[in-house]
Amino acid sequence: MKNIRKPPIAIQVVDLINLARLGMSRTDVQPLFWAFPIRDKKIIGHLSSIPYWRGNLPIFAYTYLDEEPRGYVAYTSLGKEEAFFTTSSDDTRYFYGPVVETEEEPELIAKAIRRRRQLMEKPLMIKAKDLNSLMRVLVMVSDASVSPPLWHYVKDNKHILGIIVPFFDYYEANALPVFFYIESKESPKYPFIRYLSSNSVEEVSYTQYISDMKYFYGKIVTVVSMPLIESSQK
Repeated sequence: MKNIRKPPIAIQVVDLINLARLGMSRTDVQPLFWAFPIRDKKIIGHLSSIPYWRGNLPIFAYTYLDEEPRGYVAYTSLGKEEAFFTTSSDDTRYFYGPVVETEEEPELIAKAIRRRRQLMEKPLMIKAKDLNSLMRVLVMVSDASVSPPLWHYVKDNKHILGIIVPFFDYYEANALPVFFYIESKESPKYPFIRYLSSNSVEEVSYTQYISDMKYFYGKIVTVVSMPLIESSQK
């Protein structure tokens, strides 16, 4: 019971559209978004988990709002990318995530956002040779209903782009988490990466949205900091 009361790891994404891109990464599950006030600010977030060492690691990804939340977050990435609040969910052009608004800040979530304690068990860091190698890994761990995010953050003036991959049943651990990543001097140009391997040729390029369905698409989620990797939250 003690572990149940432990707060999740809080990761601040840069804005609502990055949060929606993360939350809507599964096509088989409708995500729930939490909205509440904290320290005179409005927050919206999404709670999920990943296999991590001796169990699952809960992650609360969140962002601050400059507007009042409404009943649903509507999102699309087909032909254009949009994310906005709405009171209805009947337009089939969009995916929807219901928003639960709480009168007060949830204790565990607030504790996660405020704490500065470092995550003691880090993933294994593996630097990939290039973006092609990183996309091959992403294709391997994706299926028709879910594709893990490509996390993007800045460290020491370098742009880090990477994916967390669990390798299950590793000795006494349920899963060995491995962070495959690349470094660049420049930020990713667009929020999606399209990939195609055919006729002995690989195609990799950044794009603003999902269009041609012959490609596989990776979703980039930009965060303020990455406490799974860094020593502590800033």
